[in-house]
Order: sequence, then C-alpha cells, then structure tokens
Amino acid sequence: MTANDERVRYTAVVMAGTRSGGDPLAAVAGVSHKCLVEVGGKPMLLRMLETLEASSRVRDIVLCVENTLPGIDYLASRIEDGTLRRLDAAASPAASATRAAEYLGDDMPLLIVTADHPLLDETMLEHFCARASRAGDIAAAVARSEVVLARYPEATRTLLRFADGPYCGCNLFALNTPAATVATRFWMQIESERKRPWRIVRMLGLVSLVSYLRGRLVLDKAMNELSQNLGIRAGIVEMPFAEAAIDVDKPADLALVESVLAKPR
Repeated sequence: MTANDERVRYTAVVMAGTRSGGDPLAAVAGVSHKCLVEVGGKPMLLRMLETLEASSRVRDIVLCVENTLPGIDYLASRIEDGTLRRLDAAASPAASATRAAEYLGDDMPLLIVTADHPLLDETMLEHFCARASRAGDIAAAVARSEVVLARYPEATRTLLRFADGPYCGCNLFALNTPAATVATRFWMQIESERKRPWRIVRMLGLVSLVSYLRGRLVLDKAMNELSQNLGIRAGIVEMPFAEAAIDVDKPADLALVESVLAKPR
C-alpha cells in the first residue's frame, strides 16, 4: 500500500514525553507527566489511545515516552502483549519525531500526534489522514483561527499570520515517506522559535520574510518555498474542526477542554 492510496493506514506515534525539568501543568496536577493529567476523569494519554484504537486509519500504535513513565496497568498489559510498542522519547517533540522517523522507517507512513490533545476524535483523524496521504512527503494540520475563535472565543492560541488569514497549528502530522526525516530535522532547528513565527519564516529566505512581514505571504506559497528549500514535498491539511487546534498546555486550556467534554457533542 502506498501513501497515495486513499485508504492508507498509519502507524500512530503518540508523543507523551515530558519536558526537561518537568511540566508545570503536571506539577499542579501532582503527576510526573502531563499526559497523565486527567481530563473528564481520565488521563489524557488513555483518551488518545482509545481514539487511535477506534480509528480505521490506524494500524499500529507506538508510545513515544521515557521509561520513567509510572506503571499503569492498562499500558503495561498492552506493552506486554505487543499491542502497544514503546519508543524512548528524545529531548524535544521535534527530536522525538526525528527518532521515530529513523527507528520506524519500515512502519511508514507515520501519524504523529501529541498525548495532550484530548478532543481529537475519529472524524478529525479521518479528515486529516484522507488528505495527508496525498499531500506529499510530510503534511501538517492547521485550522483557521476564525474557525477556532468563532466556537471558542476564550481559546488562546499561537497564530501563524499569512495573507490568506491567520492559522492555528493542530499538533497533527503525517510522515508519508522516508524523505520526511529532512523536515523533522528542520523542525528541530526551528523548535525554539515556535512562539515567534516570523523567525521561522526567515529561514525560508529574505523574500519570504519580507512578504510575511508585509502581510503578503500566503500559506501555500510558504509551503512551496519550504518544499524547494528542503528538497521534499511538504503539504498542509486544513481542518474544519475548532477542537483540532485545542491542546492542553496550561490550566486555562485544561478548563476549556473540561467544559467542552462536559457538553454533549
């Protein structure tokens, strides 16, 4: 089966590692890893695993986390019977994605998700995977900020401001071919600048930076520039779901997600 197959299935890699020095939200909740923070009475990690297991787009699951993750009976039994694999997390999300691409090359294509995304559901996964499999060597999900804020005006997101509108990242990526490793290594270079999008655009070249600062750079053009610079095909999948852009980084995010889960969907 190729990455261009309409029904391509992915090996899902769940990013569940903790930050160096610990995570503030985990500390508040009294757990070692943010992925163990409970949302709606259940650890976020278990919510993510249940969503992936229910998706027809996922054929296998790899948990990317340190071996210091406290024992959870559910996880231990899954790892023991081989229905869940574990890969050591690296120093950062980008480094972990690069490690996954290098170690799991025979299991491509890979679906990279983060464990702090408790609102992700099967419908969102189907939408993303169906389009990502045709988007190039690597694909990333984004949502228009107007979609997110129209539904959740209290949500605070980092915006990528392009001429065709501001976008929010969705922490959802597809590594369709081995060439995607080039992009994950580039991601490692820009990871420290994720809160300053203009610095990321600067790496695409002076013309792109000037266009971005003047509000004239469209997202597709930026992706074309990235593809040319890296020698790969990088694509974007626009998500029409506001929830796709909401992860849990701070107490306000946790409160928002709790309120969403408390309502019928």
